[in-house]
Amino acid sequence: MIEWGRVWSDFFIFIALTTNVGFIFGQDPYQLVIAVGVNLIAAVMKFNVKKILAAELLATAFAANLHLIPAAVLYFNNARMSLVLGLAAGAAVANVISLIIVLIDLIAGYKNPEEF
Repeated sequence: MIEWGRVWSDFFIFIALTTNVGFIFGQDPYQLVIAVGVNLIAAVMKFNVKKILAAELLATAFAANLHLIPAAVLYFNNARMSLVLGLAAGAAVANVISLIIVLIDLIAGYKNPEEF
């Protein structure tokens, strides 16, 4: 049986990473706005996640948002692009760690299926 809550949560985790990386390479303001929005949605969806490492997963969402939101503010206030990209890269690292946590949780779920 498919657990749609987990599907949507994992989907937004993947999309958060890809939109963030898209901004880093494209440096388009629309990509940054989309990255911020998707990361905020991913953070909200992580509140209901029933995973072994749920607290760590939520912490990565907070870290990504605390990088992307200031990056957006600085971008639209014409700050140095290197500063904006540095913050976006920090958020990408948090997104990668989030993805690794999802994979660890997936592997742990196969070893202990009664917990899920």
